[in-house]
This record gives sequence, structure tokens and C-alpha cells, in this order.
Amino acid sequence: MEERSCRRMPVEVGCWLVEMDGASCLYTFDISESGVSVITEDPFPVGQVVTLQFFTPRSASAVTLEAQVVWSRLEPEGGMGLKFINLDGPGREVLRSFTEQLKKRRGLGRP
Repeated sequence: MEERSCRRMPVEVGCWLVEMDGASCLYTFDISESGVSVITEDPFPVGQVVTLQFFTPRSASAVTLEAQVVWSRLEPEGGMGLKFINLDGPGREVLRSFTEQLKKRRGLGRP
């Protein structure tokens, strides 16, 4: 298993998994600058690349990111871990800003 380079922040955020035939609404249970874990009854296989969309408190439009499934499970609750890939500067900045906001809300921000 890969060592995480960024600390995950527990947070429930509605997001959409965009597919060729539509989008599925999911919820996150944690997020970091490098990835996200989502709750789903129908997880994709490890290695599959997906498109994820979500809103942050400061985004007027949906943030769209590509991610690769790094783990997938059905039990005890269905879910999968997604590692963000092909991040450009604006996408990386949105994630950094969002995770910093979460840290401050939880009292984990830098003094």
C-alpha cells in the first residue's frame, strides 16, 4: 500500500462521478490535496480513471478533476479511494485552499 503524502481531512461533501452516460451523486468521507475517499455501493475496480466534480465554499462553478481508483471495497461500507491525477495549477490551488479551510475549521491550521 502506498504511503500518503498529504493528511486526509474528514469531511462530507457531495460530489458527482461523471460517466459517459451521466453522473452519479456520491459523498466524500475524507479529502486531501492528493486524493479523496468516497462512499458508493458500486465501487469501480482499482486502476480505473474517473472524473470527479464537486463544489467548495469558494467555487462558483464545479471543480472537475481526474482521479484514479487506488482502493475499492464493498464491506463494511462500499467505498473507494481516489488519487488525483493530471492536476493543473488551478486545480491544485483549489484543493490546497479547500483543505486549508478545513484545517482552520478544525483548529489544525498553522499558528
